[in-house]
Amino acid sequence: MSTILLVDDEPELLDLYTEVLELMDHRVLRAHDGREALEIAQERRPDLVVTDWQMPRMSGVELCQRLVQDEHLRDVPIIMHSAATDPHAPGVKAFLSKCSELSEFEEVVNQTLIASGVYPRGPPRGPYLDELSGSSRETAWECEHACSMGQ
Repeated sequence: MSTILLVDDEPELLDLYTEVLELMDHRVLRAHDGREALEIAQERRPDLVVTDWQMPRMSGVELCQRLVQDEHLRDVPIIMHSAATDPHAPGVKAFLSKCSELSEFEEVVNQTLIASGVYPRGPPRGPYLDELSGSSRETAWECEHACSMGQ
């Protein structure tokens, strides 16, 4: 079981991605901004960090810079997700648009863990919409709808 630090200031997305990662059999640590994430990473050293780009107190880009500067955390792979175009930041191994399908999110997480030498448990399972809670299904639908409307 891999430990993934998930960072997002939007509670609904944090809940959705947490559910998906737990269904993938990962342990999830959660943070609402980069400052909180850095503290958790320093205490728990996750196998992977999945962070939003724009957040209060400390942005995802600044979080990436701080992780790369820390000798104990510089090798932790990072996935950046954002509603914006592909933001570049130090240490980022993959970028995911918030408009990505959940199956793409799963694939990028698995591939990043494999590339870093941490193997995900079991083969990819595909979309989980039937297994998600009602609120997470609604969040997934709202994200898909917003992305199709170009927002």
